[in-house]
Amino acid sequence: MVSIGAILKLLDDRNVDYKYFGSDKLEISGFSTPEEIADNSILWVKDKTRLVEVDLSSYKDLLVVTGEGGHFKEQTNLLVSSNSKAAFFSILSHFFEEKSNLSEVSPTAVVETQRIGKSVRIGHHCYIGPDVVIGDNVTIKHNVTLENKVVVGEGTTIYSGVVIGSDGYGYYQDEDGNHVRVPHFGGVTIGRDVEIGANTCIERGTLSDTRIGNNVKIDSLCHIAHNVVIEDNVSVIALSMIAGSAKLQRNSYIAPAAAVMNQLVVGENSIVGMGAVVVRDVPSNVVVAGVPAKILRKLD
Repeated sequence: MVSIGAILKLLDDRNVDYKYFGSDKLEISGFSTPEEIADNSILWVKDKTRLVEVDLSSYKDLLVVTGEGGHFKEQTNLLVSSNSKAAFFSILSHFFEEKSNLSEVSPTAVVETQRIGKSVRIGHHCYIGPDVVIGDNVTIKHNVTLENKVVVGEGTTIYSGVVIGSDGYGYYQDEDGNHVRVPHFGGVTIGRDVEIGANTCIERGTLSDTRIGNNVKIDSLCHIAHNVVIEDNVSVIALSMIAGSAKLQRNSYIAPAAAVMNQLVVGENSIVGMGAVVVRDVPSNVVVAGVPAKILRKLD
C-alpha cells in the first residue's frame, strides 16, 4: 500500500504543482482506468464527460487526479494539478512501474566496444560495434543494432529492434546510367535522455554526423535519414519519415505518419500534423497539415 503522505512528498520533491483535498489517511494499492475503476486505486480524470454517470465517491479509498477542481462530490479524494498528466504518471512510474529484468549485458549480446559507461543495460541478441560509445545509465533493449560511429548520451533508452548507424540511401549515376552507392563516413550522435521507439532506423551521416539532441522522443517505426539534425525537446511520432539533411528545430512536434522532405527546416515550436507531407520550410510557431503541408494557424 502507498500512503497519500508518500505520494505528496514525491510530488513535492519533483516540484509538481498540486492541491490535495481528502483524507490524510488514504492508502492505495494500484491504479484504475475510467472504464475499470477499482477501490484503493489512483485514477486520472482527463475528460470528466466520460464519467458523468459514475459516482466516484462510491468507491472506497479512490484517489482522483484531475486538472479541474470542481464538480466532484466532497467525499472524493482529489488531487488537482495544472499538469495532471505529469502528476499521475510520476506517481505510477515511481510506485507501480515494474523494474526492468534486463541484466547489465545479456550473454547473447555481441559487444565489440570497450567504451561503455556505468549502469548500462544491454538486452538479448544486440550487436554493438567497436566504434560505438555508450554513456552512463543507458538502457538498450533486445535485438538492437548499433554499428559504425554511434555515440549514445547518458540516460537514453533504445527500444527493441532499433537500428542505428547503418548507411543511408545515397547514390549517383555513372556514365552508363548505373546507380553507384555513395560511401558514408559520418556517424550518429545522440544526446542525453533520448528515447527511441521499437523498430526505428536512424542512418549515419555521409560526411558529417546525423545528430539527435537532448530529451528528444522518437516513437516506434520512424525513419531518420542521413545527416538529419534534430534539436533538443523534439517529438517524432510513429511512422514518420525525416528525409536526408532535414532539420527539426527545438520543441517541434512531428505527428504520426508525417513526411519531411530532404534539406528542409521545421522551425522552433511548430507542429506538423498527422499524415502531412512537408515540401517547403516550416516557419517557427505554426501548425501545418495536409498534402502538401500548408499553414493552418499560428501559435502564440
